[in-house]
Amino acid sequence: MTTVRLRAERAATTATYGLATGTAGAVLGGVTGGLGWALLMGGTTAVAGAQVGRSRPDRATRRHARLTNRTAGYLSTLRHDGWRLLHARPIGQDPDRVYHLCVPPSANRVVVCMDWDWPQDAQIRLDDDGLQAGRADGDIAVDWVLHAADTVAQALNGNSEDLGHIGVAQALPVHGASVANGGHVQFHREHGDENREINVLHASVLADKLRTVPTQVTRSTRRTARTCADFLDTTFP
Repeated sequence: MTTVRLRAERAATTATYGLATGTAGAVLGGVTGGLGWALLMGGTTAVAGAQVGRSRPDRATRRHARLTNRTAGYLSTLRHDGWRLLHARPIGQDPDRVYHLCVPPSANRVVVCMDWDWPQDAQIRLDDDGLQAGRADGDIAVDWVLHAADTVAQALNGNSEDLGHIGVAQALPVHGASVANGGHVQFHREHGDENREINVLHASVLADKLRTVPTQVTRSTRRTARTCADFLDTTFP
C-alpha cells in the first residue's frame, strides 16, 4: 500500500507541476511570439515542470524529515556527554521510516530510535489491551522498531571480533502527542525467542532517559563507542 500511495502521489504531483508550468509557458509564448511560439514554450516548460514535480519529495517524506530534525535536536545534547549520534538512517522494511542510532560512551549498547507520526491529540498509554495511541496503531511502530533493532544487532554481531558484545535497545520518540506516566511508557514484548523492552518516550524527556543507559565509562569504552559509530555509519549510510 505504501508503494501504491507513493506512486499515485508522485504521478499527481508530476501532472500538476507539468500542467501549471506548461500553461504559464504557453501564455508567455503566446504574448511574445504567437501560436507557434506558445506551443513550443508550453511543451518545453511542461516537460521541465513535470521533472520538478517527479523529483519533489512526497508528503510522507517531508513529514518524516521534519520529525527526524526534531528528534535530532532533542538528542543533540547527548553529544556533550560523549554519545555518538547517527541520524536519518534508512533501516527496516518501510522507506518512510528513518532511524537514529545512539551509541553511549560506555559502548554497552546501541539505542535505535524510530520516528513515528503519532496523532497530535492522542495520549500514548498502556491498558489491559496493550499500547493505546488514539487513531494510530502503535503495535505497527513497535514491530518496525524491533525489526530495525534486529538488523542493527545482526550487523554488530557480525563484527563482534572488533567491537566485542554490544547490545541493542529500542525507543520510540513522541512529538506533539502526550505520553502517560510522566512522558515515559515502558513495557515488554515477546519477539522471536526474547522478551524485549520497549520505551515510548516524549521527546522532552528523551535525552534524560537515554542518559540512564551508560554504565561504566572508561577511555577504552570511549574508543569502542567511536569504532562502533564508525562501523554503523558505514553499514547504514
